[in-house]
This record gives sequence, C-alpha cells and structure tokens, in this order.
Amino acid sequence: MLRAAGIVALIVFTACTQNTPPPVASPSPVIPQGNWTQNLTFTGAVAGHMTGIVPDSGDQVSACTGQKTRTGEQWADTFYGSTDANSTVWEIAFVIKNFRGPGTYHSTDSSIVVRSLDKSKVWLNLSRDKVIFTLDATQQSGTINAPLTDANTGKQVLKVTGTWNCRG
Repeated sequence: MLRAAGIVALIVFTACTQNTPPPVASPSPVIPQGNWTQNLTFTGAVAGHMTGIVPDSGDQVSACTGQKTRTGEQWADTFYGSTDANSTVWEIAFVIKNFRGPGTYHSTDSSIVVRSLDKSKVWLNLSRDKVIFTLDATQQSGTINAPLTDANTGKQVLKVTGTWNCRG
C-alpha cells in the first residue's frame, strides 16, 4: 500500500514539474533621469531650441533603456523638456523597434513622437517621413533629423533636428 502511494505521489510530482513555464527574461534596465543635455531644434508647429530636460514629476518620468538593450529587443528613450521659445513641456519619445546595435535607423525602424502633456497635440513619424536617427556606440546619445506628421491632420508640420543624450 505504501509502495503504491509512493508511485502515485512520484507520478503527480513529475507531472506538475513538467508543466512549469520557463523563466521570463527580465526587461532591459532603465537609465535613471539625470542631467541629460539636449541640442534639439524644433521648427514648424513647435519652435525653439531644447538644451535639457525638466525634473521628473509624478507620471512625467524621463527614462532610457541605454546600452543594456540586446539585438532584437526594443530600445527606447523618453524624456520631457521645454524649448527656449516658451515654457511648455513636451514629451519626446524615441523607439527603435528591432534594435540591431549602434548605427543609423530610418522611418521603418524607428518611432519618433512629440506630444503635449495633455496629449492634445501629437506629432509622429509615418513610413513616408524621411527620418534619420543615429545611435552612437554608448547607446545613450546620437543625432536626429525627423520630419513629423500631425496625428490629427496627417500633415507634415514639425521637424526635430540635432543631438540627443540620455546619460545621467
């Protein structure tokens, strides 16, 4: 009787352990917001020059996946800043959908978004927009030349050019 109970217990234990899902890879670490200098020029619907980011506040948190992103993963940098033309704070997001390492990415490889904090104004790149986004060897800075389309009107009305940085 004990032998039969032991065999049943062994079968149940084996069946349960074989259904254990494999461990999930953890996401790439995020570089905390710091003194990220920017040298970005906005022309068109938003005008001015952005030289830095604003301090984190509530849901407004700047973050960058940086050099921990591996090939095939998504690399991202989101930050908040204002231009010298006015004090309006803008959210800027750069995303490389299928990261292949440092280098140049175009419209089909990347997503660039500029939006107001209340999300009433949104500009983004479409496949027709001739975006050139570079990521240097540190994966924490580079250049951008991005004509962006108004999400509401479909018209290309904003351009962002210059150098960006997400080093703390």
